[in-house]
Amino acid sequence: MEHGEIDILYRPRVEHEQVDSLRDVQRLLLVLCPDGRHETRVIAIARKELSARFWGFVDVVDDPQYVDITLGAHTYLTKGRGTRHLPAARVAASGEYVISRHGSHTHFEFTTKPRPESEIEVASKGNFIVSVANPDPTVWGLQETPPLQDELFPEYEVHVTVPTPFPAAIQERFRGRRYIDLEPDLLDYPGAELIFVET
Repeated sequence: MEHGEIDILYRPRVEHEQVDSLRDVQRLLLVLCPDGRHETRVIAIARKELSARFWGFVDVVDDPQYVDITLGAHTYLTKGRGTRHLPAARVAASGEYVISRHGSHTHFEFTTKPRPESEIEVASKGNFIVSVANPDPTVWGLQETPPLQDELFPEYEVHVTVPTPFPAAIQERFRGRRYIDLEPDLLDYPGAELIFVET
């Protein structure tokens, strides 16, 4: 269904330029560069490692130059601590990925090689079944969408509201279900929530 290049990035914690362990890592990011496409996608991972089951969301879909700026270092002001510095994201590993259909599931597979300068180790390969969560709060028995990024991600990390409603034509694919299998075009919508389950 799709293939391309992947970088697995890690962003050090605020005010932590040196990374000695995962405790010094703020976030893992998957950067996908599909073959035949100019735009790059950034998927933010809620945890610091690619575990057997994890949640993430599409954070940025844009021109590679803009993505590089987004992943760069940032300085911001806080009410209580004054000026704070968020270090630039760093590449832990690079390789290739494939999105394919196997029976009734969509698989996301990747193989990577570590970057010599990386301060952490990440998985060199992975094979995950990926689903996309329905952003409609009513299918979850809720009156309104909970602000997930407020609970899991500081505001200086997130570049989109999570979850973000899909256009009507895309939303119709859910047919009232809480999840549907990943299709590559759903990765073009910032705010789309993704569930990865290792096979």
